[in-house]
Amino acid sequence: MSSNIIKNTYYVMGCKVSISQVDNIFNYTVEEPTLTAEEEKALKSQVQLPQNSIEKINYYKEKMEKFGKLTCLMLDKNVEEIECSDVSKTLAVKIKGLGRAITNIKISRDEILNIFSKFIDSKSYKRLGKYIVIENDKFKAIIKVKDDINFNIIKSDSLYSESITELISEGYLNKYSTAYLWHIIENSGIIIINGNKRIARCLAYSLINLVYYKFNKIIVVSKSKTRKLDDLIVLNDVKNLDIIDYYNPDIVLFDYIDNDVIVKTLDLNTQNKGIIILSEFPDNITFLSSLSKSQLLSLSKLPTILVEIVRNYINIHELYSIKTKVRIRKVCKKGNMNKKEFSYSITLKNKINTNNLDLKVSIIENLTNNNILDKYEIREKIMKIGEKIEPEI
Repeated sequence: MSSNIIKNTYYVMGCKVSISQVDNIFNYTVEEPTLTAEEEKALKSQVQLPQNSIEKINYYKEKMEKFGKLTCLMLDKNVEEIECSDVSKTLAVKIKGLGRAITNIKISRDEILNIFSKFIDSKSYKRLGKYIVIENDKFKAIIKVKDDINFNIIKSDSLYSESITELISEGYLNKYSTAYLWHIIENSGIIIINGNKRIARCLAYSLINLVYYKFNKIIVVSKSKTRKLDDLIVLNDVKNLDIIDYYNPDIVLFDYIDNDVIVKTLDLNTQNKGIIILSEFPDNITFLSSLSKSQLLSLSKLPTILVEIVRNYINIHELYSIKTKVRIRKVCKKGNMNKKEFSYSITLKNKINTNNLDLKVSIIENLTNNNILDKYEIREKIMKIGEKIEPEI
């Protein structure tokens, strides 16, 4: 029998969380803090206490008022999903960058109903046969309330991941395909992402984090109201896209596509602006079929990359033209790109020397090997060594 290998230990509002591994099974263990007599009193009254005591008290308030035994799991940013398949078994969680883990927490039917009843209102609640669906700004949950009760919670933060490390860990990309997309957008390319919407958003914002150290004037243009995005300029429901010019951005992310977006993309790219588009088309072929011949030809004259997210993998194509004929070349199949293909594609597309691109590959390798998931930590890591990378036009 293999030994118990501690992968990580940290604290969530006084709770000690340990993630360990036995063979190929991860375990997520929570040790709740113990309150002193003074802290017990402070739960019901306003008493001046040290910061560590305040954290513990706030934890127990969250436990009493909202999440019960799920409190640490709901507060832990490393936990993306919580699953109860059977009340006789301990809960399972999905951990960022690691996958599924078994916890030391068991919960009863009455405790489950008590927790979710606090979040049921006319805006967030739906009844679908034997299931209840609750959706709010904290989580999405589906609870089976008849027969054997069970539930699944997807935390809202996990729906909007901004970590390229997660995409690599889940097998969507490798270090070369990631560095390739990083290099393209850093050098004012156009990246159009088709397919799975959730992964597409994750990829788009992950690429923004990779270039943020160099280009911090980044605009997000949305057709509908977009959640708050730290450090980015968000333009919601824009009627005239020419307003973008007044901001003079380095990079523009469109979270939709129409004829106006294509026209503006061509205009902005000729001004050496990087463009990322979330097209919402299911694949590259469907997207290309929606374009006119003149649009295809115009995009093919610029450094245009098509990313296709199908099932659990990513394909990447380059759009180019020979005279008046448009062509597509597959750069990457199922996220895997080797060093030779990486160097060839960059040279072919940008006509540049690839010597210092190795640094980008090593940065990606470092982020992945150290399982760095937080977007600010990723930015900081790149900033420290990123000064060596100069844009290669």
